[in-house]
Amino acid sequence: MFFALVVLASSGDQQTEYLNCVKKCKSTVCHTPPPMPLSQQVLFWDCGQNCQYSCMHSMTDQYIQSNQRVHQYYGKWPFWRLWGMQEPASVLFSILNLLGHWYGWRKYIKRMGPTFHLRPLYSLHGILAINSWLWSTVFHSRDFPLTEKLDYFSAMAVLLSGLLMALHRVFHIHMSSAVSFLLIFYAVLFYVIHCSYLSFYRFDYGYNMIAGVTVGVLQNLLWLGWSLSHWKRSYAWQIGFVVLYMSAAMSLELLDFPPLWRVFDAHSLWHGATSLIVLFYWDFLMKDSIYEVRRSKGKIALD
Repeated sequence: MFFALVVLASSGDQQTEYLNCVKKCKSTVCHTPPPMPLSQQVLFWDCGQNCQYSCMHSMTDQYIQSNQRVHQYYGKWPFWRLWGMQEPASVLFSILNLLGHWYGWRKYIKRMGPTFHLRPLYSLHGILAINSWLWSTVFHSRDFPLTEKLDYFSAMAVLLSGLLMALHRVFHIHMSSAVSFLLIFYAVLFYVIHCSYLSFYRFDYGYNMIAGVTVGVLQNLLWLGWSLSHWKRSYAWQIGFVVLYMSAAMSLELLDFPPLWRVFDAHSLWHGATSLIVLFYWDFLMKDSIYEVRRSKGKIALD
């Protein structure tokens, strides 16, 4: 089954009181399970998982009342569900990121004609970003092995397209050149090997994080260097600000704390932070593309 669950042991689901609670619930409630809300049916919840959910929150209530630390269960913090969604805050912020990229990408495509040679690459980047936040929304709605892979793999695709954009833009590589072909070829090759390794050999979270951070840091360094070396351009500071802002927001991923009000954890706050900068990012891409088109037509002096 595509949506088979992966069971990750955590301190909370190893507690005897929790295990007894789940066992009792399954033997009583699930013996003749009550009708399940449509939202839970759509997201493939079953009676046993609802027992785990209710016992998890019952135990969390006890820990908070007795000033004990809050535990994780099956690799996740205890979140309140909303309409069957596991992590509603991350779902909301993923949707905001999706809408931001969709609006920015649409505006860019309408404004920029085929005269800018990097337009196809920028357009692809926008499509991949929209796709990535779509799967982030799905994954945070319901965590299955398949939705997790689609979330992680689509995120890597965006990072690689962003790195290709930075390389082409910073080093003035034309899309029709042999260098461009080789860069795209090696990016696609790496992506296929990366996804194949995680799919068919071992889903290594540590490796996936290192690979993603490496690709992200490389493009950030390229854009930051470009921003500093082109400081005379009125808009150049924008991409430098985006890089510094995103780097600061990424630090939230290093934190790991029980969700505030059982809704907002560090990961959801990171998604919330990125949603605030999306339109600013696309505004920079628009201004820089217009500048390059005007310069290619001799309307702006070389710098």
